[in-house]
Amino acid sequence: MVSISACRTLHDWFERDGRNHLQLHYCPLHCGIAENEGVDADVRARVQNPGAVRRENGGVYPVSFSYARSCITENALDEWRQNASDSSVEYWGRFHLRHRAFRTIRHTGPFPLKRLGGRPELAARFIRCVTAHAPTGHYRDRFRPQHAEPTLCTLHTGRPAYHTREHVLFKCDKYVRRYRHSSIEDFLQSLDPFYDIEQFLRDNPLAFSFDDAPRDH
Repeated sequence: MVSISACRTLHDWFERDGRNHLQLHYCPLHCGIAENEGVDADVRARVQNPGAVRRENGGVYPVSFSYARSCITENALDEWRQNASDSSVEYWGRFHLRHRAFRTIRHTGPFPLKRLGGRPELAARFIRCVTAHAPTGHYRDRFRPQHAEPTLCTLHTGRPAYHTREHVLFKCDKYVRRYRHSSIEDFLQSLDPFYDIEQFLRDNPLAFSFDDAPRDH
């Protein structure tokens, strides 16, 4: 009853007919009121047995839509967390950066967008980096070999080099770096590689963007 939408609905309802009114009743806790005790029992059962449905004499108690939705959501999250903790290649992919900083499991909320200052473009480049789905030469070889697109980086000093996530993060001298990591293995030993990638992307606005993809010269 506290949302703006609910307040507007009630206001319109009150205005339509003077007989329309809302009664609020105070219901003290744990004093033997059957309906209140039933709600308390549902909450205790939900906390003690996530996903379980209360039963009586072999039958299933009727549940509210909100309760059913909560159960479904929690069950899905439990399965999601289990898949994530298994660290399987099938779930994460071969090139996903495997660090707890990149494994926040949320079905709602703006992570990692919120941590990245609410910038969708920055969040997109961040996800491309973590999942190795940026428009690199390596990505083109894996997913677009039939297009024969350029795969070499020519932006750095010296001879052209194969354009990979690792080349961008550690080798190409076109980019500014504040960290001293020299490999993915070394990088993942950091306490917070999320911050290192974020800072790298802020310092290099084109890194892992389509404007930075290998081109014909």
